[in-house]
Amino acid sequence: MRAAAALLAITLAGCTAAAPAPVSWQPPLGPNPVFNAAPGAAPDHRLLVTDLNLPPDAVGAAHFHPWEEYLYVIEGSALLDMEGSPPRTLTAGESFVIPARQVHTPRAGGDGVRAIVIRLHDEGDPERLPADGVEAE
Repeated sequence: MRAAAALLAITLAGCTAAAPAPVSWQPPLGPNPVFNAAPGAAPDHRLLVTDLNLPPDAVGAAHFHPWEEYLYVIEGSALLDMEGSPPRTLTAGESFVIPARQVHTPRAGGDGVRAIVIRLHDEGDPERLPADGVEAE
């Protein structure tokens, strides 16, 4: 009887143990390339996917892309600062399409931002161009 009680106590103790923490990955700060591939469905193009991780209140350089940029915020918030438009805040779970050739300045909110950025470019097009149109050497 004591053996059965001890076995039951051990079994119940195992049931109340804390569940393991969910596995997650936190990328380093900055743009982290996920894909840079030639999609079979779009010959002569490049699919560019980036996991963007910016610290609180980070501000990047104003720039634009030759094609649309698709932005999905995973954590934190981003201030969408586009030339000619009022600033707009995007929070986790929100998405936005930045039009082709639209000058914008990346800005992270007070808690930083983690976002997935997707672009589809013609093969050979630059990924981004500075707002003033002059590429850094």
